Amino acid sequence: MAETFLNVVTEEILGKLISLATEQIGLAWGFKEELIQLRESVEKIQAVLADAATKQASDRVVMRWLRRLKDVAYDADDVLDELAYEILRRKVEIRSQMRRKVCFFFSLSNPVAFRIKMANKVKTIHESLKRIYDKANGLGLIRAGSVNSNPETVPNRETHSFLDHSEVVGREDSVSEIVKLVTITTGQQPSVIPIVGMAGLGKTTLAKLVYNHELVRNYFDKKIWVCVSDDFDNEKILRGILESLTGNPSQSESKNAILRNLQKELQEKRYLLILDDVWNEDIPKWDALRNCLLEINSNFGSKIIVTTRSHKVAEIMGGTLSRLQLEKLDDDDCWSIIKKRVSAVPLTPDLEAIGRDIAKKCGGVPLVAKVLGGTMSLKKVKSQWLTIQNSEVWSSLHDSNDMLPMLKLSFDYLSSPSLKQCFAYCSIFPKDFVMDKEELIQLWMAEGFLQPSQGSDLVMEDIGIMYFDILLANSLLQDVEKDKYDNIVSCKMHDLVHDLALLISKLETLIVKGDLMDGISHVRRLSIQYEREMVPRISFSKVSVRRLRTLVSNVDVFGNMLSNFKCLRVLKLSGSSIIELSESIGRLIHLRFLHISCPNIKVLPKSIAKLYNLQTLNVYYCYGLRELPKDLKNLVNLRCIVVNADVDMLRLLKDIGQWKCLQRFTYLVVSQNADRRIEDLGQLNQLRGELRIMDLENVRGKEEARRANLAEKAKIDELGFYWSSSTIRRDVNYNNDEDVLEGLQPHQNLKSLQIGRFRGKKFPSWMLRSCDAKDALSLFDNLIEINFDGCTECEEVPTLGHLPCLKFLRIVGMDKVTCIGVKFHTMYSDDSYRNALFPALRSLKLKYMNSLVEWQDVTEVATARIVFPCLEELTIKDCPQLMSAPCHFQSLNKLKIGGVCSTVFEKICSKLTTRTSLDISSVSELAFLPKQIICTSLRSLKIEKCGELSQIPEALHNLETLEVKGCPKLMSFPSIQAAASFLQRLAISCGDEVLPTGLQFCTSLRDLSINDCPNLILIPDLREFRSLTQLEISGCPNLKFIPDTGEVRSLIQVGIFKCQKLTRLPQWLWDCRLKSLSIGGFCEELDVFSIPSSMTSIHASLKFLCLYGWTRLNSIPDKIQHFTAINDLCIREFDGMKTLPEWLGSISSLQCLQLYRCKNLVYLPTKQAIRHLQGLIINDCPKLKERCAKESGAEWSKISDISCVIIDDENIKL
Repeated sequence: MAETFLNVVTEEILGKLISLATEQIGLAWGFKEELIQLRESVEKIQAVLADAATKQASDRVVMRWLRRLKDVAYDADDVLDELAYEILRRKVEIRSQMRRKVCFFFSLSNPVAFRIKMANKVKTIHESLKRIYDKANGLGLIRAGSVNSNPETVPNRETHSFLDHSEVVGREDSVSEIVKLVTITTGQQPSVIPIVGMAGLGKTTLAKLVYNHELVRNYFDKKIWVCVSDDFDNEKILRGILESLTGNPSQSESKNAILRNLQKELQEKRYLLILDDVWNEDIPKWDALRNCLLEINSNFGSKIIVTTRSHKVAEIMGGTLSRLQLEKLDDDDCWSIIKKRVSAVPLTPDLEAIGRDIAKKCGGVPLVAKVLGGTMSLKKVKSQWLTIQNSEVWSSLHDSNDMLPMLKLSFDYLSSPSLKQCFAYCSIFPKDFVMDKEELIQLWMAEGFLQPSQGSDLVMEDIGIMYFDILLANSLLQDVEKDKYDNIVSCKMHDLVHDLALLISKLETLIVKGDLMDGISHVRRLSIQYEREMVPRISFSKVSVRRLRTLVSNVDVFGNMLSNFKCLRVLKLSGSSIIELSESIGRLIHLRFLHISCPNIKVLPKSIAKLYNLQTLNVYYCYGLRELPKDLKNLVNLRCIVVNADVDMLRLLKDIGQWKCLQRFTYLVVSQNADRRIEDLGQLNQLRGELRIMDLENVRGKEEARRANLAEKAKIDELGFYWSSSTIRRDVNYNNDEDVLEGLQPHQNLKSLQIGRFRGKKFPSWMLRSCDAKDALSLFDNLIEINFDGCTECEEVPTLGHLPCLKFLRIVGMDKVTCIGVKFHTMYSDDSYRNALFPALRSLKLKYMNSLVEWQDVTEVATARIVFPCLEELTIKDCPQLMSAPCHFQSLNKLKIGGVCSTVFEKICSKLTTRTSLDISSVSELAFLPKQIICTSLRSLKIEKCGELSQIPEALHNLETLEVKGCPKLMSFPSIQAAASFLQRLAISCGDEVLPTGLQFCTSLRDLSINDCPNLILIPDLREFRSLTQLEISGCPNLKFIPDTGEVRSLIQVGIFKCQKLTRLPQWLWDCRLKSLSIGGFCEELDVFSIPSSMTSIHASLKFLCLYGWTRLNSIPDKIQHFTAINDLCIREFDGMKTLPEWLGSISSLQCLQLYRCKNLVYLPTKQAIRHLQGLIINDCPKLKERCAKESGAEWSKISDISCVIIDDENIKL
């Protein structure tokens, strides 16, 4: 297959060469004749290329001829690109000299010498091409017609595979079976369910359907997805689990730090872990991972689903419940998949017959049916379907499981060499890699695959989006993720499709995970990926790297050799091991894509400013970066620049108006200086995506703002306008804010608008004009999200109810608004011509509206049919003057309300029937909850800081979460027996002497928190709570006794503290395998901290220990040194302690030490005793703080080697 790709690569390069040569001929370099001859040679060879492509499979001489042609074509491309670079260099340097009003003729390189050198290079390539053409005649290659290189148009419908869950056919029973298995409680921990089947059957898709199933969502606290593939590395998997939970990268964390963070995320949680695409057959590796998971969380009920092709893997990983063998689909199911994909093609009886026959040939494999269906959807005539049906591929298959030839049919039918190159390029990524759509297109662009045809209005990014959509339509890309604006942001490749891409491009692409000792001279794209603990052995020669066009690496394997990679178009570096870049990077004159994700790099080489071909510069993850090269404005081809959102860094981006090709630029910090003016945006009408403009107080009026020309920027989706806070602003002319915002009218394609710290009294006319005519197209008809934040002087909220696509609306800090009236919803009292107001709104948040008195119910004063028909989430917080609000929220299921009067709360709740979550805080005068708010659909009820609340209704049916805190007048608690079988979390504080009746029946309870119950004297026997994983009892000053009967072995996290009459802890506490324990603050008559001598269970399991002291204690208990697994020790309120014990050094596992409110603590143990620490936190320990002062404190030498030291919330090591 790789050989068949030769002609694709060659055809694509030759087409580009003709265009490049024509451009250079017009510039009259002095070797015009050589360039004309070069172009003619290329055109002659192009004519025989189609015949060579046909014959190469059976004639190895033709194949070698194509290889030689490809190499020469690449060389020619480099030479012509060098010519183009020289033009750019001279233009930029002459412009710079003219700007400085100085021009030194001899400052530029010798043009005569350069012309002679380039003329010789062009002549050499021409002679090589002439010999190649002569050889073609000897091989009998004949001229043929040109190949169509224009990609077919993608249908205007959503045929992409990102709707996998809705396109699944024939797997309903399998889904039900697995859902049943994962939602039953077993004694095995963790329970493993393998899904086994050959490639392409849909194991991953099936796992996703289970992962997103409603029953599964409700059963598990946490869901985790990790793609494993063929690299079963425990640390990598644990890192993937953490990243899945937090959504944040964790590349720089150690394994111990990962485990510690996982414990915080998963403690007492029931989780579902999907390990997708597992190949490991090494039993010790699986045992090690399972032990780690048990250490993190041994909670009963957690499950692991494993997808694998191997029965042995399923056996090793212990299918403790059952295993599902996924079988092939029948022919009708395959036809159903194809039929969905070709739904835009009118199906005649002939086409259906052909389609059904192709479905039979798919061999019951849904992936093949989906991919071929995608290809057929772009072929709308019978002859094209017949070509697929009669392909020789079907007859050449010897193995029914060999699907690559079938999948290659879709590749073969991609309509242009450039599109095929884009597909093959994806092989540079590892399997299961999440490919960022924008970056993928930038990479294609850098490699030269996205060349607009002559006369086309499309820019390269537009072509890239079109190619991306075609690959999706053909199911060669899949698993897309979208943002909340419905834009696709990322995708993956199926393993089999990735195998196809690798096979096709194996002569061009190499992925290295082990040692590499040269032998890469044929490779054009190289990816080097090492795990952090590996020390790579890499050997590059100058010759071996000269052909590389793409280099991706997460380790520094180049040293000072970077300049030898002369032909690079793409350079992507990541990892903490790379701490600096050589100035020689400026010699990579072909470079178009530079992405550096190296947190330890502090300075970029100045020579980057000489990379005049550079299109993409991304340094977002260079957190240590403090300056940028001065002359970045010289990067005249720059289309995308990404830096992190640090304001000081953003202020270094100057003269952006020089980047005439700019497409992506997220932040502009406006200044009054000439190098950061808002008019710099004026000519950049190709800007797309997100744009945030900051420090708008530096714009001088409406006319200056208009020069940004935002109304012409049709491709911007998200737009943010921000002024500085009032404490920073020197100007007090807030009328200027109104003028500036008036001049910043956006394009009507906008999807998100954010306005922050605007000080005008009224919004601009373009915002109000959007709804002043019933038949006019609103300026904001495409808006999905609006956010007003800190617009403190605005007196009225604009009309927004007519916006058809608005889903998210947030209004915060409009201090001057007193009434949200009819105009908020509509401009007309008679608005009956509309079906609904706010027809698509899902989330509405009103916060910190200090003067808001009235929110009118529009249904009472207007004739609109429906208001807020889709509103699911309503948040009203800190609106202390609000006295009235609507009550018609027919779809509302989540209400958060706080800082309002009880009248408003009762009005809003009066007609709610669908709520599932109710969160109430600081509702003044609320004495009792109305009975009607406790409905059968309610799953979560949280009440906090309602000072007058004295009663809660009895009928607490179906609740899963109940939290009541900070309600001092609540003297008794209702029975919770009605919710006993559902309740999983209970957190209460009240004035009663006993806990709620019915508590003993809550056997599903997993989290019990009893706080600030001053009269509580009795805790029930906990033996019946067999699912309880987290227990906290605190702030109960009259509690003397906790029952010591039975066992509560399910507990993982326990906190018992600030119970001043408690004299001892129950014995069962020491028999649990706790991960986290917080204890202390007991009877002040005690002279010692009582910990039993025998506590073998907790010794090995405990990772976090927090001790609360009291005045009489002058030391922490020495028995703590036997807790050999502790990672994190927290010591609080030991006022009598002056020094920490030396034996802390015996806890070799200790990595973090936290000290809080130890007023008389003066001394730390010796440096040797705390040598294992990675983190030290000291808060409100005044004597120790003084001695730990950086560089000067007496204790500083002890802690100077600790990587993170935080004292009173300040990291002094930064």
